[in-house]
Amino acid sequence: MITAQLVKELRERTGISMMDCKNALSETNGDVDAAIEVLRKKSILKAEKKADRATNEGALVVGVADTYGFIVEVNTETDFAAKDQDFQEFLNALKEYCNTNKPDSLEELNDGFKDNLLQIIQKIGENIKISNYQLIEGNASNISTYIHSDGKLASLVLLANSNDSLGKDIAMQVAANNPLAISPDDIDVAILDKEKEIALATLENENKPEEIKEKIVLGKLNKFKQENSLLEQPFIKNPDQKIQDLTKDNSILGIIRRKVGE
Repeated sequence: MITAQLVKELRERTGISMMDCKNALSETNGDVDAAIEVLRKKSILKAEKKADRATNEGALVVGVADTYGFIVEVNTETDFAAKDQDFQEFLNALKEYCNTNKPDSLEELNDGFKDNLLQIIQKIGENIKISNYQLIEGNASNISTYIHSDGKLASLVLLANSNDSLGKDIAMQVAANNPLAISPDDIDVAILDKEKEIALATLENENKPEEIKEKIVLGKLNKFKQENSLLEQPFIKNPDQKIQDLTKDNSILGIIRRKVGE
């Protein structure tokens, strides 16, 4: 006989709906452990059926452990699901897992946390994906974080020397201005080549000497590098200062920025 106590126990152990728990217990003649296996298999099937559905909403998980910081992106189909209490608890568990285990890659994270993922898909009924995982290594006291109030934009900054106030300001700068690199020299050559190509194309039909065109292109490239390198950007709290002015007694060793859906 399937008692209410058995259904309650299975519900507490899995978080799955009461009806699904009752059905699983009926299939296994009241064997709770076997019922858990039934529910896991059904969760996998449901997840596979939902796998092709678009996941354009979601949230970010940001954390700092003893020797590293991380940002994880989790995507949902709807913003409603992203705000669900069960989903928030899933994010908290994911943060704790990353704090404790330090996955080396997105694949390793997905493999280690797959049971939790299947469970939340079963609970909420939407396609949910852990789609991005980025890690920055350094002493925890040197890592600062920023996450926007909606949970969809976040950043990490690693400084050479611990300075929490400075780190938080720079993390906010990174989130707001999305620099391509820390310094102009760090910007990817392929990106600069593309910008040069675009600049040359805009001058193609202009009747100017080649040396003048080259100077114009160089000027545009220098402006692009200044706008897209963190150290050259005006500080968002005081545009009269550049970020490099704030870091004369410190150094920025690494940055990570992530926005849901990018």
